[in-house]
Amino acid sequence: MAHSVFVFLMLGLLMPAQPVLAESLAWKFTPGGWKPEEWILVKSPRMEHFGKWVQKQDCIQNEVPADVSPADLQGKRASDTYTSMVYAKPFSGDLRLAVTLAFSYRMAPLIVLAPALGKDGAGRPEYREHFEICVYNEGVNVWHHSFADNKTSYKKAAYANFPLQPDTRYTLVVEIKGKRLSATIDGHTFGYIDESLPAELYVGVTGCEGLNSFYDMTVTR
Repeated sequence: MAHSVFVFLMLGLLMPAQPVLAESLAWKFTPGGWKPEEWILVKSPRMEHFGKWVQKQDCIQNEVPADVSPADLQGKRASDTYTSMVYAKPFSGDLRLAVTLAFSYRMAPLIVLAPALGKDGAGRPEYREHFEICVYNEGVNVWHHSFADNKTSYKKAAYANFPLQPDTRYTLVVEIKGKRLSATIDGHTFGYIDESLPAELYVGVTGCEGLNSFYDMTVTR
């Protein structure tokens, strides 16, 4: 039986951490293939929901409400589908991230990059400024989320349109070289220059706006 994996790391892990120095780290999101305690569950400042992962035999999936249509999961119940985590230590310098993922229906698994983490009023880890490289049925969007004066805003920083299929495993590769970010999936590659990309980042994955699956992840410096 699938079971929910809940990781909650206290404020001490939200303090500045030494960046990862290893050349490559890899995880398989199978039972025993990763250690949830090495990751931080993070909520969105735009919603109250604090999602958990559901462990499957070959992947993890974001927690979604039962008996809700796929259309409602990306519509009026979208805020109840958000589950996100980052590796507990930040990475610095140029990076290559590769995540094998899939979406059911239309959207929207993603790689998340966060220069720093905050906390909500209950002390739960919460994003501040962060970047999302988001996969959906019509391609990839790059979103830049900002946080100022306890208010959130976001903009589409880059995008590429091409068809992607539901219930299909894809490997999303994101490369950061200085201020250049590029994304590759299913034979398509695009990139852009973003002067706001920080030199040090927490990296992780988010499932939202539907049922998403994550099979593995690799980070290479």
